[in-house]
Amino acid sequence: MELIKNPRIDFLGKRKWLYLFSLILIVLGMTVFSIRGRSNFGVDFIGGDLLQIKLSASSSVAAVRNQLKNLGIPEVTVQEIGEMRDEFIIKSPPDTADKILAALKAGFGEENVEVLSKSVISPSMSVTLRKRALLAFFTGLIGILLYLTIRFEFHFAVCATIAIFHDLLVVIGILALTGRTIDGTIIAALLTIAGYSVNDTIVIFDRIRENLKKTRTRNYGELFNQSINETLSRTILTVLTVIFVDTLLLIFGGEPLKNFAYALLFGFIFGAYSSIFIASAILIDWQRKFGFRFNL
Repeated sequence: MELIKNPRIDFLGKRKWLYLFSLILIVLGMTVFSIRGRSNFGVDFIGGDLLQIKLSASSSVAAVRNQLKNLGIPEVTVQEIGEMRDEFIIKSPPDTADKILAALKAGFGEENVEVLSKSVISPSMSVTLRKRALLAFFTGLIGILLYLTIRFEFHFAVCATIAIFHDLLVVIGILALTGRTIDGTIIAALLTIAGYSVNDTIVIFDRIRENLKKTRTRNYGELFNQSINETLSRTILTVLTVIFVDTLLLIFGGEPLKNFAYALLFGFIFGAYSSIFIASAILIDWQRKFGFRFNL
């Protein structure tokens, strides 16, 4: 399906302005991220309280959360367990369990709230989670770099990896700017974004490679623009499809998935953006600076 008939947009001609836009967004986001410090991270990474309760009658996550919304405690996670809809696990920042329990007893009645367990997520466990998350992230990036080097060549692989870093830094910056916290679901979202971004970039790089083999031209700027325009309909349709599904997840997925869907939303948008304006643009600037030829 061709959404746009024979587009002739000069994408690479606008690359310097878009470099500037990305740089401003990343610097602003990373500045806010640095200022927020530990506030950027959720209970999974900095430790906190874990409370499991049982109510005397069936209830809902929304009802429990409604009792806690006026406490002013950031990033409280409520999860329903069991089939009777009367047991809940509540994760909250350190030293907040007593305050949460008091609010629940005041709202539902002290006799209707039973504490099944009350524990602390230790900081040492959080350090381990943080290390494992970083290890998974960098292992994935190295794998992507090696795969693209084998499938294309080193220049393509480096530019695609830079585009992935761009997308992840932008998403992390947006999370900081909007006051969201990074927890285990966000790490999963970032890895998903990396996979989506490189997939979109590979489609454009594949078309560039095909056109290079057909023409053997040295006018790489014109050829790159032609390749991006030829894959533009596919890029737009793909990003609109995943954004539609992700929006449904954001609206109907429930509170535990909202941060995940929120991160994915911006990740998909900037993943498509970077495939067009960052990966290909950096590749053409690198070639113009050093004058190498593509050996495909």
